[in-house]
Amino acid sequence: MADTAVAPVTSIELHEAMVCAEHREEICDMCNVDYRQENDEFFGFTPADRTALTIPALGGLKDGVWSCKKHTNTECTQCFNWKKQLNKLHKEAKKAGK
Repeated sequence: MADTAVAPVTSIELHEAMVCAEHREEICDMCNVDYRQENDEFFGFTPADRTALTIPALGGLKDGVWSCKKHTNTECTQCFNWKKQLNKLHKEAKKAGK
């Protein structure tokens, strides 16, 4: 009989950013995953040793899309503005000499 085991899902796409499926973190020590390189490349940055994205508290799924808890908005430009946050994190990493 063929092996029908399904590999566990380790990541989800949260408004185009990859995060740990279970803990909703870009870097998750508990799951041993680090999605900084994937996110940097997707958003047009050269991968760098930087601090992880800050993921907002999530409100829930609306038609398969996560909303932020603060604004209950699936298209929240304040909470899900990854490119702006990445730009800031890359500047901080460069300044710190990482």
